[in-house]
This record gives sequence, C-alpha cells and structure tokens, in this order.
Amino acid sequence: MVVVATPFSCGLAARVARRLGEELLLLERRVFPDGELCVRIPSRVSGTAVIVGSLYPPQERRLLELLLGIEALRGAGASEVVAVVPYLAYARQDKRFREGEPVSVKIVLKSIEAAGACALVTVDVHNPKSLDEWLAIPHVNIVPYKAFAEYVKGLGLSSLAVLAPDKGALHRAEGVARLVGAEFDYVEKRRDRVTGEVTALPKELEVEGRDVVIVDDIISTGGTIALAAKCALEAGAKSVYAACTHALLVEGALDRIYAAGVSDAAATDTVPSPISKISVAEELAEALLKLGL
Repeated sequence: MVVVATPFSCGLAARVARRLGEELLLLERRVFPDGELCVRIPSRVSGTAVIVGSLYPPQERRLLELLLGIEALRGAGASEVVAVVPYLAYARQDKRFREGEPVSVKIVLKSIEAAGACALVTVDVHNPKSLDEWLAIPHVNIVPYKAFAEYVKGLGLSSLAVLAPDKGALHRAEGVARLVGAEFDYVEKRRDRVTGEVTALPKELEVEGRDVVIVDDIISTGGTIALAAKCALEAGAKSVYAACTHALLVEGALDRIYAAGVSDAAATDTVPSPISKISVAEELAEALLKLGL
C-alpha cells in the first residue's frame, strides 16, 4: 500500500501513513496559465493506493484535484484507489430543499466513484445515509468519539455534562459521554411568545454548577454554539467548552463563541484551523485496515 498526500490533506496523510507503516508520496500539482490544473504521481505504484484529501474551502478546486489525483493513480499503476476524504463538502445538501435545486452530495459522491475510487472513507459526514444511497463502492464513516473523549478527559473537568446542539446530533454527545462517564442531553431551542427571545437549554438535564462540553459536527459561523453556551452560563453552568469535528470557522466564528463565554474550543484535523488539535489519524488508519483492501 502507498499513501498519497494531496496539497490539502492537512498533514493527515503523513500521520495515517506513519500509523500504517506505509510509504508516503506527495501529489505534484501545477496550474497552467489559463488556470487549469494538472497533477502528477511522482513514481509508479502498484497494489492499493490511498489518497487523502479534505474538501474544505475552496471546495470546488480541492474536489477537482482529488478527482484528478484518483485518475492519475489508476494510470500510474494502482490496482485499487481508496479515497480518504476527511471533510466531505456539500454533504449538507443531501436533498432538494427547494424545487429546482440539486442533490449536491450525490454529484460529489458519484464523481469520486466515477474517477476510479474503489472505496471511500470519510469523517462525521452530515448524513451517513447519503453514502448508502449514492455509493455502490464500500464506504466507511468515522465518528471520532474516542478522539473527542481523550480531549474531554484532558480538560480535567468535574460534574461534567455533554450536550448535543440538537436532537439529531444526540448520538455524538452520547458516544462521547459514555466514554468519559458523564451525563448527556441535547439542546432544545425555545422562543418566548411575548418577548421573542430565543433560548437554547438542555431538554432535561440541569447544568447549574456543572462543566458543560458541547459536541458538534461542524462549527461554521459559530452561532449555534454561541447561543447554547450563553444560555448554559445564564442557567448557572460553571464553564462551557466546545468541540467539533470540522472547524470551518467563517464570519468571525471564533470571536463569536469566545464572546459568548466558551472557555476553550477544539476541533479535529480534518480541516486546518487555529483550534484543530485533535487528530483522527489513528481512527482513519483503523478504518483502512478494516476495509481489507
């Protein structure tokens, strides 16, 4: 097996290769004067190749480089190419929200398969059912419960409560909570019919006097985390921490969540950011070994 690092693999490819004990190649890239891309595999390969590329912004450019890299690997002699896409762009557009819109994640997944990938490994995709629906190749979606739990344990908190930002994400909070021996709940938004004020508090769990960790898949603008943190502190929480898988951090997200009272924020290394200090390399390597390719 050989592991190929795209220019946007965030160092993950090297970490995965090291854990697998396999050779690492760097995908070469150049841009023609008209803006078109050209990639190159620097040497012949044989057997299985793993290409690692996360599709954080600019998503379209990174997707094209990934597709070209997959095809180049097949041309360079790889019998099988496994695409490791830590952050899968367009995953939130998993249905036609309005008439005339595309199912964008379908196009992304079908393109990866059509380029020549024989399997896909991704991390904490928005809707795992999308993989089952649109991919005919083997696929694995990793939710980094263990990585989050190690981060939470390292905080040394007591009277801990782990919260999900909504009911649909409860599985994430539950998975982390069970590994750290904590209680868990999800945040429910409520609007005051008189004042119109929106609050976001746990459905059942009391947070007064407790350290709270909010676990989410994506921090984009940070609005959801900021609202939940502010409300938890107003309800008497001792402190609030935030952890997410993919730190996109747009529109002043970090300023927003820290201003709301979040003591610390951490993310995995699927996307490069100032808070990406939790690695998913070990879990990616384990997933690749389990595929048995």
